[in-house]
Amino acid sequence: MNDLMVDAIEMAQQAFPEQEPEGAFVMAGETNLMGLEGLADMDKLKRLFTAFSEQRDILHLLDQSLHAPGVQIFIGQESGYQLLDECSVVAAPYLNDDDTMGVLGVIGPTRMAYERVIPIVDLTAKQLANALKSRN
Repeated sequence: MNDLMVDAIEMAQQAFPEQEPEGAFVMAGETNLMGLEGLADMDKLKRLFTAFSEQRDILHLLDQSLHAPGVQIFIGQESGYQLLDECSVVAAPYLNDDDTMGVLGVIGPTRMAYERVIPIVDLTAKQLANALKSRN
């Protein structure tokens, strides 16, 4: 799990330059979904990548996590978006004191290893918040 945490933090550091515009949306690693069982069907992947490129639905889903405490989990149809019916989203806000700075999330198959992903998302959001605080 430590290697995954380091990878996640390094990815977050690369995704956030010194001055990130307000309301920025950064997505990385979406091609990693191509090799996952359950999402290997090209039609499913095409629909999923369409959702990524349109961003609106994913932003709306992540927005639901902005003011929620801790990690939020949307499994399959719970997301409310048909394009994500065969996916799960694990998201957590990162905070500066009590102010939400943003949301970090992982999208994967509904049968992902939640016992690994949930603590990684939680800890990465906390580490990202600490890293951003130290910049100020």
